[in-house]
Amino acid sequence: MPTEVPETEGTEARLGPGGERRTDAMTPTVSAAHPAIPPVGVTGPPPADPVPPPPPGQAIHPALLPDRLPMPRHLDPAAALAFRTPVNDHIQTADNKATALLTLLGLMFTVVARFGKTLSEVLAQNTAISYVCVGLLAGFAGAALGTVGQAFRTIVPRFGKAPPSLAFFGDIARLSRDEYLARVRSLTPGAALDQMLAYNHTNSLILVTKFRQFVLGVRFFRVAAGCWGGLVAVVAYRVFHG
Repeated sequence: MPTEVPETEGTEARLGPGGERRTDAMTPTVSAAHPAIPPVGVTGPPPADPVPPPPPGQAIHPALLPDRLPMPRHLDPAAALAFRTPVNDHIQTADNKATALLTLLGLMFTVVARFGKTLSEVLAQNTAISYVCVGLLAGFAGAALGTVGQAFRTIVPRFGKAPPSLAFFGDIARLSRDEYLARVRSLTPGAALDQMLAYNHTNSLILVTKFRQFVLGVRFFRVAAGCWGGLVAVVAYRVFHG
């Protein structure tokens, strides 16, 4: 009966050919207390240098630039609100809407010009329909002119008196390159926030003025669209019924 050999330090228990346990004194046991030691005369790679711990705050505030965009959680709440306020997007929206009004007016004038001959025949008659067409044509022309005027007043920028800001291109252009770089590099976080807040407030005033002009232009456009619809109805009746 095979006897069980107790495991000793520096040896490793193995199974023999008959299934009995045996120890191999030539194979050292690897443990946490006794790490593996390479044989004499065999050199291995040098141990790797320990990785230094990350600097304080790096796990909470990772590098933002240039490969990562700043996120609101990495910014001060006031700075996140100031720098993320989409004022410029709304300004572009107002300009795009005013441009859409001009485009629609162009299509309306194209239709009226296309059936100008038929409309002239209707206007030449001394009937009630001809007088109605005169009124519709006058209303369409006047309302269209008002729409064009308000659309251009929406698109054309207006810069009133406002505190200077290093975020505004007009104030930047008034400085030399060296002066601009020096002033920006000397800003503290609080001063940079003040500059952005002034920029947002000025743009908000411009935005309110733009949308006020645009709303008035929409009212003119509604009148023009109504008159244009009446003219199209008269022309269509004349074309299909003689």
